[in-house]
Amino acid sequence: MIRIFFFLVLASLLLAPVAGAQDWINVKLNEDTTQQLQNEQQVVVNPTDPLNLVSVWRDFRLGYRQVGYAYTFDGGATWTNPGLFVDVHYPRDSDPALTVNSDGDFFAMLLAYTGNTNQPNGMLMYRSTDGGMTWEDRGFAINQVPGVFEDKEFIACDRSGSAYDGRIYMVWDRFYETNIYCVSTGDEGDNWTSERRVSDQSSNQFPTPAVGHDGTIYVAWTYFGGYIRFDKSTDGGLTFGSDRNVTSVYNPHPTLNGGIESPAHPAMDVDISDGPYDGRIYIAYLNRSGSSDYDIYVRFSDDQGSSWSNAIRINDDAFNNGRDQFHPWLTVDNSGVVTAVWLDRRHDPSNLEWHCYISQSTDGGLNWSPNQQVSTMPSHPYDTAQGEGIEVDYAADRIEKMERGPKLPGPIRRAMEREKQVANADLTEEGWEPRPDQETGRAGTIGEYIGIASYDGFATAVWTDTRHGHQDTYAGVEEALNAVEEPLPASVQMRIGPNPADGPVGIRYQVPADGRVTMELFDVEGRRVRTLVDRKLRAGDHAFVWDGTDQLGRPVASGTYWVRYAAEGAEESASIRVRR
Repeated sequence: MIRIFFFLVLASLLLAPVAGAQDWINVKLNEDTTQQLQNEQQVVVNPTDPLNLVSVWRDFRLGYRQVGYAYTFDGGATWTNPGLFVDVHYPRDSDPALTVNSDGDFFAMLLAYTGNTNQPNGMLMYRSTDGGMTWEDRGFAINQVPGVFEDKEFIACDRSGSAYDGRIYMVWDRFYETNIYCVSTGDEGDNWTSERRVSDQSSNQFPTPAVGHDGTIYVAWTYFGGYIRFDKSTDGGLTFGSDRNVTSVYNPHPTLNGGIESPAHPAMDVDISDGPYDGRIYIAYLNRSGSSDYDIYVRFSDDQGSSWSNAIRINDDAFNNGRDQFHPWLTVDNSGVVTAVWLDRRHDPSNLEWHCYISQSTDGGLNWSPNQQVSTMPSHPYDTAQGEGIEVDYAADRIEKMERGPKLPGPIRRAMEREKQVANADLTEEGWEPRPDQETGRAGTIGEYIGIASYDGFATAVWTDTRHGHQDTYAGVEEALNAVEEPLPASVQMRIGPNPADGPVGIRYQVPADGRVTMELFDVEGRRVRTLVDRKLRAGDHAFVWDGTDQLGRPVASGTYWVRYAAEGAEESASIRVRR
């Protein structure tokens, strides 16, 4: 009864469920009532109206692969999911990609196919000129090439103001030769260039494009020889140079504990903000570097990819703690703020459950803010309901592509085999076989990527979430808590309770104006114990739940601690008494 009373008091303080996440609301985007899969999300913000965002994802609500979409006009507080894209050309769609032009028109690219990867397929583009509410079929960027299967497409639009402004680029992997290709259009899909080969040698997958401040198109991808590679074009995607290695990777396509496939793909973007780091290229990726688990790293380049910085580890949990971080994505917004998002298992000693996390950099990627937990509930790989043979079919498709492609180098193949063993999966002629305790079909892949958008430093994340026992698409949006019993008085910036505390502590605080906010915890000797908040926030009332731990996640000792809060036009300190 005491425990129940405590949480009722905490809930009345915050008037919102905050399960370890701070300043975030979580919104389910797919409005279907099935228990089918939704995964592989992307999200983009309208540069002409930052409150308008669009998200797309892979959607199995019909029992097979389709693509769903949703839009918001209130910054993500509420979303509308009218349904699925209507493809009159092919029965199945997958692997959605998304971009936007300078005028706020959204473009979605879908992998369209018959359901059989041995038959020709195409990449189909849609356009929305009304903020994502309706979509127009703009035709194929590539289609019906005999003897190949086009896969893993992503798109980017030139918003640099260069001679190629407005040009849309699509890059993809052509199976089964496993080479990277590029096409582009300068008239929003009326005409496309012929395909141009980007990679110098085969054995590649998962290319991502980004456009620089001078209209240069950059492409990065995973090379199965154990590297992330990079190339560029300065003539609108007509010709490309020589491939360069950005970094080596421990395994180009690991399978993590619980059967989660997470390719070491490059999540790339370029600063075109006209700020101090204008032109800087960023690549975030998953890797094991002297650790038993996977972490998220970033490298950057100031010379158009000729050289790259040392790797910077973004996730701030204890190094080599046996907890994986995976599925990274990255964006650079109009103000030059770099935001990375990923899925994170730091809270689960079994290295299974994940949360969605983000971090931001305002100094060109050199330093990153304390990691923020976006998701308010954990997800578990054994709660990922799979449809009738869907995921087994997909695994078989991927295996077939690997077998038809160039033979992988021995060390990489052996590393992949080790990862499969760790994940308790067996490779058979039929594909991935489930573990004995997954025979009920409550498992499977969660897709291979998630998404992040940002404007003026305010981020919106989208990810695969299983809090309802199956895969859904969720968005995490920074919350200004307007639904409070009464506003905080102008003279009070913080309200803390319960205090004294023997458990979680709720901190309500007021942000007078949009801007950066810091909240730090110190002991009585003035030593910093933990950074609670360090980020840009919207004006209004906010809330944070401190779980009683220090920066490394260790419970603090009994005693008195001080919270120091600072924002534009506001500064305050208050004490918290902790009793164990």
